[in-house]
Amino acid sequence: MAKKKQAKSMKATKAAKGADRDAPPDHVDRRRIVEELDTTMLVEAAAGTGKTTSMIARMVSLLREGKCQIDTLAAVTFTRKSTAEMRARFQIELERCAREESGPAKQRLVAAAAQLERCFIGTIHSLCARLLRERP
Repeated sequence: MAKKKQAKSMKATKAAKGADRDAPPDHVDRRRIVEELDTTMLVEAAAGTGKTTSMIARMVSLLREGKCQIDTLAAVTFTRKSTAEMRARFQIELERCAREESGPAKQRLVAAAAQLERCFIGTIHSLCARLLRERP
């Protein structure tokens, strides 16, 4: 019986190692972005490496777990093009997750999706301009 459990455990370990081998080299850091919601992070990486995907996943996780409300969530980018892309992708992911969740998490995501326009997603310049208008 013990040998059977040990063999099963070894298979699970090999499967996990195989999964890690197929994952990107920075998969641990990517997971931290989405899971460590009580930590403030700066994510720096080259173009096309998944920053937007990770950031959107983090934003949805923050809302799902009730760590913030949609009107207190902000995502700052450098270009208007990346702002438009992030806004569209965030809406799609938020709505998808709201459909798939259940219980209180679903309620939080549905509420956030209904008030999506209250979330700030914009360039650093638009954030600064907004702050100057709000606090002259």
